[in-house]
Order: sequence, then C-alpha cells, then structure tokens
Amino acid sequence: MLAPDLLMICADKERPVREVREGTPLVGAIGWGEVGPEKVSDVMVSYDHKGPLLTLTASRGAVLRCSPDHQCFGRLNPLYRHHYLYLMERSSLGFRVGLSSDLNRDIFAMQNLKLDLFNQQEITDRLWLIEATDSLVRASFLEKLCVFKYGLPNVPFSGRHVESDLPDELILELFNQIDTPSRAHQMLMDWYMFEEFPHITLRLSKAQPGASSAIQFVIFGGTEKNRTKTNYAHLIRIDSAVELKRAEHQQFKRRMGSQGMWNLEVTRDELEEAQLFVKTLSCLDNLEVVRKIQLSKKAAFYILPASHLKVGMNVPILGNHGIEEDVIVSISVEDYQGPLYDFRLAGLCNYNVGQWILMAFMGGSSRSPRRPDEPRI
Repeated sequence: MLAPDLLMICADKERPVREVREGTPLVGAIGWGEVGPEKVSDVMVSYDHKGPLLTLTASRGAVLRCSPDHQCFGRLNPLYRHHYLYLMERSSLGFRVGLSSDLNRDIFAMQNLKLDLFNQQEITDRLWLIEATDSLVRASFLEKLCVFKYGLPNVPFSGRHVESDLPDELILELFNQIDTPSRAHQMLMDWYMFEEFPHITLRLSKAQPGASSAIQFVIFGGTEKNRTKTNYAHLIRIDSAVELKRAEHQQFKRRMGSQGMWNLEVTRDELEEAQLFVKTLSCLDNLEVVRKIQLSKKAAFYILPASHLKVGMNVPILGNHGIEEDVIVSISVEDYQGPLYDFRLAGLCNYNVGQWILMAFMGGSSRSPRRPDEPRI
C-alpha cells in the first residue's frame, strides 16, 4: 500500500494519494510503452497501519514509498563491480547463503547442473537476492552476519564446485543435520521478503528433458491491441522441444523456432480469461507459471513485491515518451504509523504514482497473505 503524500499523475492533474477518490481518472500503462486513462473503481485504506515502509529511489529522481508487500515490476540487471548476497534453495538439499560478484556467470553455472543432481530425477533451484552493494566489505559483513545469526551454510551444494572443500556425501550430511528451511524462512521475514517470490527459479530434470517446465504469461505481451483498443492483448507462451498434443494445446499458434524448439503462443483480450486459461494449463501439465508484464518496448518486467526490488534493478517509470526504464539507486526502510492507500481500476491492472508504474489492487490474490513484522537487520 502507498504513503498518502505521494503524487499520482491523473488524467487532469497531479493529486496526492490521499485525495484520489472513486471515479478519479488515473494514467496507467497499456503495453509496449503506451499509456491510457482509466477510472478508479475502488479505494482501499488502512487507516492505522503500523509497520515498515520502504522508500525506493530511481536514478532520475522518481521516489516510491510503500509497504513491503505492494506488487511492483522489476527486472534483474546485474551491475559490474556489484556484490550480491543471496539465499538459494535446492529442493533435494535445503537452503544456503552465498555471495556473488558476477551474478550473470553464477546464473549460467546454475543452468548447467543437469549432471549434478545427487541421483535425483528432478531438482528445483530457487534464488532470492537479499542485498546488492558496490562495497565488498559490506557484502562480506552481510554474508557473515547471515551465517552466524541464522546458522545457514554458505558452502556450495555440489562437491564439484570449484569453491567446495567437501565431497558430495558430506555436503548431503551437513544439510541433513541442519534445519535450513525454518532458518531461511526467518531470514526472509527479517528482510520483509516472501518465499513465494524468488528472483530466479530453475527446474533441472533428467526425465523428459525435452518437455516444457513453465508457462510464460506476459500481461500486454501480445503484438496487437484487444478488440476495444484499450490495451494490448495478453500473451501465453510455452516453449518445448517436443510437440505438445493435449486438446488445450490446439488453441496455440505453433511454429518451430530457430533452435529446434516448438513455440506455442496464444493471446487473450481479457485479463481474467487469460489468468483462468493459464491456471488450467498449469494444473493439467504441472507447469510453473512465470508472470511478466510488457510495459516498455524492451524486455518484459517480472511482478515482484516492493521488498524484492534491489539496487541496480530496472523498473518502469512514466517518462516524456510513455513508459521508460530507470535503475534503482537507493532503498531505505523506516517504521511507519498512519494511513496507507491502494486502488482498484475498472479496466487496467496498473497505475502510476510518483512516476513509478505499480500493480493495482486485484483482489485477495494480488497481495501476499502474510505480512512480515520482524525487525530488519
């Protein structure tokens, strides 16, 4: 939810958040850099909120003040000479903390672990970025703090890793003797973060190596607008090395990609219809859903709580030529007591506040069911 003193760019003028009412025409993104007006259909107010409030600042000066669970949009942009403290889970072992000075390299290494599965048919790797800093001393301090405070290992999951000094059998014994899930849960709560929103998820499998493991669901991802021309259609995509033949797959446009992958794509005009279709497919084929939104003319953004946005990540802002991109340069947290606001729009899933593009209230599913209230480190 939003601080009351932020300015919202409405269709007629700027208004403080606390002055926006039902029927107020706001400005929101409709896809591929374009914007359009839409009226507020409902105003939600938490009159006496007590808890943390985040302040996020982008490089051009756009400022956002909101609760940690407010749904935002962001995309990883690993910076040179930046150090990243992360929490990582391997489904066959548990959780560990780590420090990376080359996030792109380490993500690539994660994708090449198919032969290192501890004889499991399938494993899932998930990674949460905890902190990003350009100070190696600060990064090393945070890693040691997490190791000592939470008792989480900082050893690689594999004995084949160049930095590992333990064989696989002792690594397995180490994780069997430590309750890493509960400690990781507490660590995420202390950073006001949510386990259900990892920054990176990789499923590695020996079984059916050609089958798809995820659905790409991209709001506004279609290349054409919907029937009413109010926004771009929503894209649903599955990439697979084998041709999928279930009846539901017959609705997709099918083409063979340049790398031998089947690209199955379908669009839906209405967001609710698209969400229902994606939910049906994910249940039938046991597929993970990767949710994105196409706001600018560059790559799509991921949908993440505000607390999962980190320094250096790209975020969408309202510029002089529609929706543009900016980079987060600072994040701070304060204890806050007072009113917070959120809005539901009649036909759009997002709105603009303080030049930031944010997810509008979408009902119970748009917010995490829990609110971390433990003190941040």
